[in-house]
Amino acid sequence: MAIPGKSRYVMDARPAPRAGLTLFCSREQLHSRWTRIVLAEKDVDGARIEWIEAGKPHHDLLVLNPSGQLPTLVDRDAVLYPASIVVEYLDERYPHPRLLPPDPSARALVRMLLLRLDHELLPLAEAIRIAPKAVESKAARKQLQEALAGASRLFSTRGWCLGMDYNLADCAWAALIGTLPALGLKLPDAGFQRYAERLLSRPAVQSAFR
Repeated sequence: MAIPGKSRYVMDARPAPRAGLTLFCSREQLHSRWTRIVLAEKDVDGARIEWIEAGKPHHDLLVLNPSGQLPTLVDRDAVLYPASIVVEYLDERYPHPRLLPPDPSARALVRMLLLRLDHELLPLAEAIRIAPKAVESKAARKQLQEALAGASRLFSTRGWCLGMDYNLADCAWAALIGTLPALGLKLPDAGFQRYAERLLSRPAVQSAFR
């Protein structure tokens, strides 16, 4: 695991006291949206969201996590990041509703899909979001559109990705699919579109796009 780099902002004070669980995140960043969807699905009492604006250092975040990486979750003495760690922690810490399958093989399949979403599809979408007119974004759009076409087989006419149980991968897909119109991308087929309609109708998903 890489050791977070030091921030150029020197902090000599402690963060403000906090009770309960706090999620530091961006409104538009896809990985932040993913964690917000999971947090909303868990409906954690007293959970707080601290909004971080691009280019504006946040004192408490930099004291707790000098890398400033978003999202960062703070739960008592635990300071957790990146998003993949945060969502699994939330699922274990607040097990209802369960968002990882109890069966080891099914759980491994979800994690394999999450790995691709986390390291390939979400970063492609994020690159387009940050610099939509950049030369690199044209290639990223093509690569992401092809990846979406290849993923169509995951979605049946009913149920969720990888089966009948809603899971952490569906939450990540929601963060991505809900952002596609703003990126100038479309879903490749009717099956994918029906899945998207079911996904985007969930209150927890809708809350992350407000």
